[in-house]
Amino acid sequence: MTRIEVEEEVELFVQDWGSGTPFVFVHGWPLNHRMFEYQFIQLPREDIRCIGIDLRGYGRSSKPWSEYDFDTFADDLKTVLDELDVDDVILVGFSMGGGVVTRYMHRHNEEYIRKLVLLGAASPLLAEKPDFPEGIDKAAFTDLAEGCYRDRPTVSSDFTDSMFHSAPSPALKEWFQSMSMESSPQAMADSIEAVGDMDLRADLTDISVPTLICHGVHDQACPFELTAEKLHDGIANTELVRFEESGHALFYEEKEKLNQELIQFGK
Repeated sequence: MTRIEVEEEVELFVQDWGSGTPFVFVHGWPLNHRMFEYQFIQLPREDIRCIGIDLRGYGRSSKPWSEYDFDTFADDLKTVLDELDVDDVILVGFSMGGGVVTRYMHRHNEEYIRKLVLLGAASPLLAEKPDFPEGIDKAAFTDLAEGCYRDRPTVSSDFTDSMFHSAPSPALKEWFQSMSMESSPQAMADSIEAVGDMDLRADLTDISVPTLICHGVHDQACPFELTAEKLHDGIANTELVRFEESGHALFYEEKEKLNQELIQFGK
C-alpha cells in the first residue's frame, strides 16, 4: 500500500497486491477500493497485479474541500498512473468509477491503458435530457445529494439495499454501509450531483482499446438498457457480458463469473 500526492495536501490511498498483468480498479459511489475484496483475494493467484485506488474524498484518501467531478477524478487517476509508472494497464471502473475511466480515456488519450473494463458502469449518461428522454429524472440525483446532508446513514442504507438483486446478509450490508460512511459528506453529495450532470457520449468515440462490458441485467442504479447497451453501441471494440443473476453488485453476486471474465480478458 502507498499514498500518492495528486496535488498539494491531497493524497490518494493505493492498495497494490500481487504481480503480473496490472489491473487498476476504480470504485463506485459511495464506496472505496475495498469493494473489490473478492477480486483482490483471487486474481493475484492468476498472475494479476491488483491496484485499487480510493478516489479523493473516499476511503483512506484525503478528503479536501474541493471539486468532486469527473475531470478532477480523471486527472487524479492520471497522476497516480504517472507515479506508478505502469504500462499495458487493464483499467477497471465500476459504477461512478466507470464514468471516471470513460472520461480518463478521452481526457488523457488512453495513456498507459491496453484494455478497458466497465462494470455496472455509470456511463455514458444516466439523467434525462432533451435528446435522451429515456433517462432518469435528474431530481433523483439532487434528492440523493440533499439526503447526504440531511440523513446520510439512511441514504447509504437505502442505496446498499438497491444494489443487490438478492437481499444481502445483514453483516454484508453493514460492511457496505461502513464503507459508504467513510466518505466525505461533501464528496458523497457533490459526486452524485456530478453523475446527474454527466454526459460522456462524445468521449466514447475516443476509446480504441478492447473493452469488456460486464453488467447485471437487474441493475437499478445503472439500468442495463441505459448504460451497458449504449456503451456497447458507442465504443468500437467491445464485448458485452450479461450477468443474469445480478443487480448493481455483480462484483459480489456473481463474483466467480466476474473473476473468470477478468482473468480471460487479461490474457
